[in-house]
Amino acid sequence: MITQNRKIIILGSIAYDYLFSFPEKFINAVSINFEKEEYQSTITTNKKIVRFGGIAGNIAYNIGLLNITQALIIGAVGKDFKDLGYQEHLSKFNNIKIDVDMHIDESTATCYIVNDINTNQMIIFHGGALNKSIDIDLTKRVKNPKNYFYAINSAQSVNAMKNHAKQLNDMNIPFIFDPGQVTPLFTKESLDYIIKKSEIIIGNKFEIEQILKKTEMTTEELLETNSAIITTLGKDGCTLLLKKDNNKTLEELISACKIENIKDTTGAGDAFRGGFLTGLSLNMSLNDSCRLGSVIASFTIETDGAQTHSLDLLKVEKRYLDNYGNIPLELKKIIKSSD
Repeated sequence: MITQNRKIIILGSIAYDYLFSFPEKFINAVSINFEKEEYQSTITTNKKIVRFGGIAGNIAYNIGLLNITQALIIGAVGKDFKDLGYQEHLSKFNNIKIDVDMHIDESTATCYIVNDINTNQMIIFHGGALNKSIDIDLTKRVKNPKNYFYAINSAQSVNAMKNHAKQLNDMNIPFIFDPGQVTPLFTKESLDYIIKKSEIIIGNKFEIEQILKKTEMTTEELLETNSAIITTLGKDGCTLLLKKDNNKTLEELISACKIENIKDTTGAGDAFRGGFLTGLSLNMSLNDSCRLGSVIASFTIETDGAQTHSLDLLKVEKRYLDNYGNIPLELKKIIKSSD
């Protein structure tokens, strides 16, 4: 059963992840002369894996697996989005609509990650077609904006995120501000601009601290224009900060699901967002939506890669019950109707 007239817009990066393994220590393969500002490094890898990734792509994948709400993913990609199978990969979900600009002279955003034997990482990111997302005008792309109850404005270029914040406001579509790894690139002015237009702020501990430092605001001040601040804490779960009617703030720690076999945490935060948005689409409370996010994230880390896991609603129900003791009525109705 797919919820009607409560669709989601997903904005952010669609990318390919190239993962390499280096069977030695980086420190033994690097030569640096700080006085002459000279650097040299030769890395010969013994393993290469190509995976589908990007924040928006990962969120869409998890919403697709749940198959509860409809989502529209909007972005900019290269010709390899189709040629290397990413388009077909997402198209298998009947509740995900793909509306991307394909730039044949650019590559889809690419992240190159090399891991050494000590799990140190060397990362190179190439934006490619993602840099063209600044030209996307959502007001011309989104038909029947009243059908979209929420959007997530996740990490890509700062200017694209600012443009999208204004466009979403013009269409009266509330959105989650999710600056992610580009948080350090925001100025105080650009953060102020988006925060005043957003409905919920989400990020990891470092990202939320950066927002507070750059804006020179307290969490109480952020909550004057936003209904909630969600701070993801990895294996420790997340905190949900709310402003109550008496103008006092309420903070709740929501534990992560217990997992016996952790293989790869890549994309866990994006899976959390997919589950959280799905919970909101069912009119679940913010607390219960965070719990659903944690449940979905737990499936991700049991496999290698951000878009390699599978799940069904019965497995989601069991894991939710095992970790939190009860199932929200809104979710229970969906699970029962799918039997």
